[in-house]
Amino acid sequence: MAGPTYSTDLLPIVDFDGTPVSPTVAEPSSGWIAGRSPSITTDYPIQGSNHCDLVMNATGKAGALCSNGASRAWTTGHYLFGWIVWTAPGAIAEQAAGGLAMLCGSGVGDYKIFYVGGKSFGLYPYGGWQNFAVDPTMTGSEADVGTPTQYNIVGGGANVLTAVSKGSPLGFDAFRYGRGELRIVAGESGNYATFTGMATANDALAARWGLFQLTSGTYKWKGLMILGYGGLVNFTDANKNIVVEHNIFVNADFNTIEIRNASSVINWDTITITALGTVSKGKWITTDNATVNLTNCTFNNMDIFGFASGMTATGSTWRSCGLVTQNSATFTNCLFDKPIGTGILSNDPGLISGCTFISKGTGYAIEINTPGTYDFNDNNFVGFASTGFPGTSGNECIYNNSGGEVILNVQSAGSGAITYRNADGSCTTSVVSTVPLEVNGVKTGNEPTNYVRCRIEKASDGTTLMNEEAQTSYGVDGFYKATEAYNYAGDVAVIVRARYAGYLPFETTGIVTEDGLKVTAVWLPDPNYM
Repeated sequence: MAGPTYSTDLLPIVDFDGTPVSPTVAEPSSGWIAGRSPSITTDYPIQGSNHCDLVMNATGKAGALCSNGASRAWTTGHYLFGWIVWTAPGAIAEQAAGGLAMLCGSGVGDYKIFYVGGKSFGLYPYGGWQNFAVDPTMTGSEADVGTPTQYNIVGGGANVLTAVSKGSPLGFDAFRYGRGELRIVAGESGNYATFTGMATANDALAARWGLFQLTSGTYKWKGLMILGYGGLVNFTDANKNIVVEHNIFVNADFNTIEIRNASSVINWDTITITALGTVSKGKWITTDNATVNLTNCTFNNMDIFGFASGMTATGSTWRSCGLVTQNSATFTNCLFDKPIGTGILSNDPGLISGCTFISKGTGYAIEINTPGTYDFNDNNFVGFASTGFPGTSGNECIYNNSGGEVILNVQSAGSGAITYRNADGSCTTSVVSTVPLEVNGVKTGNEPTNYVRCRIEKASDGTTLMNEEAQTSYGVDGFYKATEAYNYAGDVAVIVRARYAGYLPFETTGIVTEDGLKVTAVWLPDPNYM
């Protein structure tokens, strides 16, 4: 069994250290040509020993392109990854105006331009090397120069607002291409893969993949994180904070966590992942049903999650995230705070307990896609529609899209009425929640010798909810108490009646809520009673 290994699919285009060959560097023949003297130097590389930099002592858009003399057919779904730095942050334009750009194409007169950064975007205005990712098949930020047919000639540029009189402020280093996979394998259960291990491999001077960087105690992640590539992974870590990088020219699934190998075991405790952008916010897919335990983890502003039966989440939070597909995963005491649409697509709501769902004003807490009878306990609903059994608002707690009957048995209720909506006439939903009905008497005279008959019925149609003879033991508020367990399915107005020999008939109204109904019957002596 092997310890953890971390690798990538990224292949070099140019790294300025002779891999695969020493590149040629030139200014574009048209377009971004206001730069000066691009050269390969050892002044301030981020990867290896060399990089390319440019004198930028004129204003306007300027850059350079590098070639290793090779050509390649582009693979759909691949990306260009390149390091770019600008050392005078206040002197370049905003990102939308091309502050920093990645250039790529098939020649110095045939290339695309992608505005990847600017003086207040990413690391700026503080500055520093940034690794940008671009899908070169996308439409560029401005019209192509010439007719680019391939993407093996790469480089960078800047839109200079204030000329820099000294030094070479624009630099770039290590361009690579691939899907952007960070592949993790760890066979030994006592020698776990960790986020620290991932970052150490990524940040090695000879590597600098730009996929998982450690910066000031926080990890920056982009690309496809594969847990269990070509073998199982044992991955255990706790108390880590990860941000999903904001890259503009990528596809929605660019940032993804993928679980592979059914023998893998992943234990994350208090791991927080937060998406910084909106283009690719980070997805989770489960290819193989491995063992995954998420304890007190938090996911902020991320995209969709697809789980499986091997996953258990306890005390974890999904805040402003996309749809979580259950696939028989277990959720206990979790929080789903203002999901983008529906919180969970559930095939087994019986595996969801003690969870809290907070609505953002529209969308369902849970969509159920499998008919059946389920125990559904201790779940809390905040901000969802409180009326409608069924409802039609689109903001109910439950959306029955199973094509059949769903019965939710609530032996232990949380808070908030469990409202529901049926997708169509083939769906029926019942929320069976047991709540107490109770009628207590108050002693006002001599203790009667006969039992009390208590009745509670619906105000709307007289349906009987309770018809009980009071118990012989004393109640909490007096003596003789009648109780009944009622299957609550929404608030209902009722009439409460009670008769006690020697006393006037008692009658009042009330509402049975999710907490039940408790009534105190005040008995007044009947003057006509002999």
